[in-house]
Amino acid sequence: MALVKARKTDGTKPVAVTEGDDAPAWLEDADPARRRQAAHALGERPDAVPALSARLTREDDPSVRETLLTALVRIGTAAAAEALVPLLASEDVGLRNGVIESLQQMPVTVVLPEVAPLLTVTDSDLRIFAVQLVGKLPHPDRLGLLAGVIDRDPHVNVCLSAVEALMECGDPAALPVVERLGARFPDDPFVAFSVDAARRLFAGA
Repeated sequence: MALVKARKTDGTKPVAVTEGDDAPAWLEDADPARRRQAAHALGERPDAVPALSARLTREDDPSVRETLLTALVRIGTAAAAEALVPLLASEDVGLRNGVIESLQQMPVTVVLPEVAPLLTVTDSDLRIFAVQLVGKLPHPDRLGLLAGVIDRDPHVNVCLSAVEALMECGDPAALPVVERLGARFPDDPFVAFSVDAARRLFAGA
């Protein structure tokens, strides 16, 4: 059985964290170094997703949190993506940003099915996070999903986030979609500015 040695932190003998059945228990150890080593050891085990995600919601050590996220990215399954997506609603900005970055590194085929439903949830802030994430996923459905937001979302800030995401994509096919937003919110100066910026961007493209 492979071993991952935890570094010596208190003058005592280093304790080995195994990749076997004991590794999930080390995620609850009081020593951050041991929790970090356990998370690293579990990064090849799809069955460890529940333990890793449960620890992630409680972890306050930045280096351990980063290792937990990295482990879930390495696993890269639909279950790993499903475990991360609810954390987009976290009030912890650092955790939320780490989750967004981690989801971007996972296979788009497992991430998009988990993120797309968030485009229609009640919380407008969560819809904005979902829009931003969808805009960064290189998937053929990206334009259609963001177009749906622009055509139907009642919150102008969500729509403006979709415009920004489409502009970052750089696809001139998005311009007719963006221009439809001007018709939905004809008196909003921010919408007018964004539509004009999109016209200039895509005209240059």
